[in-house]
Amino acid sequence: MRVDETKYAKFEYEDGHGYDGEPKNNPFKRGHVVIKPIGTDENETPEIGVVLQVHDQSELRTDMFGNECTSKLRLATKEEIRKYRPKLLVD
Repeated sequence: MRVDETKYAKFEYEDGHGYDGEPKNNPFKRGHVVIKPIGTDENETPEIGVVLQVHDQSELRTDMFGNECTSKLRLATKEEIRKYRPKLLVD
């Protein structure tokens, strides 16, 4: 699911770029709703975040847990969003 990330950003972010000036190939894009599952970084509850910035192919910034490695994240399902951060479905 994707949302308007500007609703959740406190700043105007710029994505990272490669040496050729093109954005890096990252599985996530701005506005994607991602989840950091239980057991990642010893968290006890899954964390849901909105992608605000893509740094490179393996790192991004979210509104809820800051910079994170993409290997620790996946797209959140609507059920997970409904359970852990339902306001995203209303906004």
